[in-house]
Amino acid sequence: MNKSVIDRALLFYDINDENYKNKCYKCLDSLNKNIKTLKKFYNIRNKIYNNKNRKIEKLWETKSKDKMFDKKVHPYITNLLLLSGYNIHKKNMKKFNLDIEQIKIHKLRVKECLTKDIIIRNYDGIRISQMLWGTYFINIKLIEVGILQYEKYENCIKIHIPSCGKLNINKVKQSLDNSKKYIKRYFKLKDYNYYCDSWLLSKQIHEIIDKNSNIYKFYNLFNVEEGESCIDDILNFVYQKNFFADYNKLPENTSLQIKIKKLLLNGTDIRKGKGILKKI
Repeated sequence: MNKSVIDRALLFYDINDENYKNKCYKCLDSLNKNIKTLKKFYNIRNKIYNNKNRKIEKLWETKSKDKMFDKKVHPYITNLLLLSGYNIHKKNMKKFNLDIEQIKIHKLRVKECLTKDIIIRNYDGIRISQMLWGTYFINIKLIEVGILQYEKYENCIKIHIPSCGKLNINKVKQSLDNSKKYIKRYFKLKDYNYYCDSWLLSKQIHEIIDKNSNIYKFYNLFNVEEGESCIDDILNFVYQKNFFADYNKLPENTSLQIKIKKLLLNGTDIRKGKGILKKI
């Protein structure tokens, strides 16, 4: 990898920030000075851009960039790993024959993965989770229809709810209805179930929120079984916190934040729900 690859990738994803580019350059310089780290970089890169295996799933369990590389690394190393896939993205867009709208969405979502942690959370570099999520678009594991995203997952379609918008039950139903033609076109599937694994399907949250709320109505679209603890997801998506030791200091800017905060302070183990979509 060289600086020209960084330049072309930033141009492809419409990132025009000199400070961002210079930090990528510094990370690259640091990377090229250590052969062992460079080899590790390409080993990880091969894993995240290989659609033929599931090695990428193990990386979701890794929370630290330093642990991922077994040494202290430049914080922008995850940015470089994601940027290094831009040419694969271009080729996959052509291979899957993505339409203009999907191309626009894909480039925007990867741009968000490359920048939101830095702009909104003021992090130095992006989290491993953001890097991995970006590769799902690069590898065309995801398509987006309306307010929902759809992933081909084994023999079903896994529903994802982007964090960049308000959940609206009518738009959810519209997306589900419109998704069928895109799933057939891009994933070549005809017979499948829709599946969702999310904190939004938490039984504990379902029991405390307003019955007229969109989250309550979304839950009722599924046959739900209880899954594992999802407090990390709650902190991330509801409070935009990676980790929070003192729940008393959690913000109370929305009614949902207030209600969930009470559950956390009461020691409730909030568990995600795993649901199969009912026939609508």
